[in-house]
Amino acid sequence: MSKPRKKKAGSRFREVTQPRIYEERDIALSNAKVDIHIRLDADLVAYFKERANREGNKYQSLINQHLRETVFKERNLEGRLQRIEEQLGIN
Repeated sequence: MSKPRKKKAGSRFREVTQPRIYEERDIALSNAKVDIHIRLDADLVAYFKERANREGNKYQSLINQHLRETVFKERNLEGRLQRIEEQLGIN
């Protein structure tokens, strides 16, 4: 009769490294990407894909950049208008 095989001593589970826990101050909110699903007009998507192809970028990044520029431009205009109204005494 053959001898029973001895099992290797050790764990059946692989070791998993501890994930890093980020503090709120470590994360810039403007850099945190969020997965979403939106429906856009086909011509808009085609425009951004074509532009991305020409520039060597990803079209989603171009859409994000355009939205960011639009939002901050609008905020800046609203802020400027509010300051002008305050200077003129209009509320």
